[in-house]
Amino acid sequence: MKNILKKAALLLLPVAAYFCVFAAFEPNNYFGLRPETYSEAPIARLKAYGQAPGPRVIIGDSRLAHFDMQQVEAVSGRAWQNLAFGGASLREGVDVLNWVLEQNPDLEEVVFGLSFYTVTKTYDADRMSTLQKTLDNPLAYFFNLEYNVNMLTALSERLRGVPGGGSEETGDWSWPADYTGPDGTVYPLHTRLATYPAALLSRCQGWALNEEQLARLCTAAAACRARGVRLTVVLPPMADVVLTEACEPYGIPRQMQQELLPRLQGWSLFYGFQVLDYEWADRPAFNDDKQFFDGFHLDTTYGLPVWTEQLFTDIG
Repeated sequence: MKNILKKAALLLLPVAAYFCVFAAFEPNNYFGLRPETYSEAPIARLKAYGQAPGPRVIIGDSRLAHFDMQQVEAVSGRAWQNLAFGGASLREGVDVLNWVLEQNPDLEEVVFGLSFYTVTKTYDADRMSTLQKTLDNPLAYFFNLEYNVNMLTALSERLRGVPGGGSEETGDWSWPADYTGPDGTVYPLHTRLATYPAALLSRCQGWALNEEQLARLCTAAAACRARGVRLTVVLPPMADVVLTEACEPYGIPRQMQQELLPRLQGWSLFYGFQVLDYEWADRPAFNDDKQFFDGFHLDTTYGLPVWTEQLFTDIG
């Protein structure tokens, strides 16, 4: 029996060693071994919030994921935690909001991102159920292939001396190099911005409101009102080229401005939340070529700090 146990222990040693390496280098700080993480993955942000839930959160997709949180605190006078992540659908945003309401009985304030891109039935990603299982089960996290690849990438970068850090979406664009496409086409805007609308077309075709998820948002807003949680729904700005090349050809401005936005304003009165619309009604006067990194994402050096100041001043 002792020999069997010894052999079993020897067999488990490599697994234990790998687990130690995994825990030390996985970039999402799942086990809370580091003071903070630069990872913007949903698992990282949700796990950090679950470990230390604060009273104010930001929920949305990548357009709300890259705020300089020190600037946010300086402008608003209050500390926030950012739970926004890339590609978050309206369904996932509502899921995160409901999860936060469950996690934190002392929640005070929520900024919730919404846009024409997330309210349509043509985009309805659903990852929260899987995320919740992983949040509650370390073994599920450890045996997840994606997170193992993330760990190995982070370990490789550490060994090569590559510095860690958050996403930087910024550029000092040079003419003509940054304005010329692979086929030699010269664009009036830098290439990344000029070609961005083409990536949105599949989601704009057949655009229609996702009534099921909008109803869930109303239910969540009612829960916020009942709990005394201040909710602000934010429609982030988009570049002019997205409006003209991705939205207008499919009649999206009319549907947003005549169908959804009046309803949203009515809901805001009934459910007691604030609406800040920088997508249609109050579009900031940004220089697209200078202040947008692409059609959706503001340049983190030249655009996002300006909008951060505006947004959190308007929130008050």
